[in-house]
Amino acid sequence: MKDLKRARRRPMIKSVAWMAVVCCLALAACSPRAPSSNGYRPEVVPGITKERCVQLIGKPQDAQTFSLPSTIVQADVLSYPFGQVLVQNGVVVAVSLDDEPAFVGPFGVKLGMSADDLHAALSHGKHSGHLDSYDAIGKSSDTRTKDLYDDTDHMMIELTAANANDPLAPFNVAQVTLANTDGLRLLAAFTKARVGGLYPDVHVDNFISTPWQGGRKI
Repeated sequence: MKDLKRARRRPMIKSVAWMAVVCCLALAACSPRAPSSNGYRPEVVPGITKERCVQLIGKPQDAQTFSLPSTIVQADVLSYPFGQVLVQNGVVVAVSLDDEPAFVGPFGVKLGMSADDLHAALSHGKHSGHLDSYDAIGKSSDTRTKDLYDDTDHMMIELTAANANDPLAPFNVAQVTLANTDGLRLLAAFTKARVGGLYPDVHVDNFISTPWQGGRKI
């Protein structure tokens, strides 16, 4: 009799177990998925050594030396799927991210966020720096660009317009660069070199640089 009861219970137990598995799979499918990553890790920040950087995220896809002939500014540019890492004298001075969905920077800054959302994020607290606005013109492209240098929080945020031919087109965050003082100086020197015509493949028109403080419209 006991064996008969056990035999009758087995299909029910299997059915309950199967339903539990189905429910777990359904909940997993409905839960929000974590953003994908292109290899960036939050530990990769200005100040760590080049060796530590490679330990954390592996060898770069490409490595080149960047220099400005008229100055002593020079840096190694390490390219990764998420962006680039700039190194001076064996130390990381800037980390630029332009393709990293999982990245969330200071004050919730994210790639792709609108200029209005960025303005709201930086409206609280004291922030200061400068804002460079210009057209970056290549062989077959024209990109309306704004580079926001936040010296207080040690980052440069690049915004681009969705349509270069539409003066009312909205701007969105295209790149976020975490940088120390040397890194910010390097980025500014690079922009000045482009404005001066050092790189004929991409030149800059309509360049305007103005002081910026948090709360001011971007």
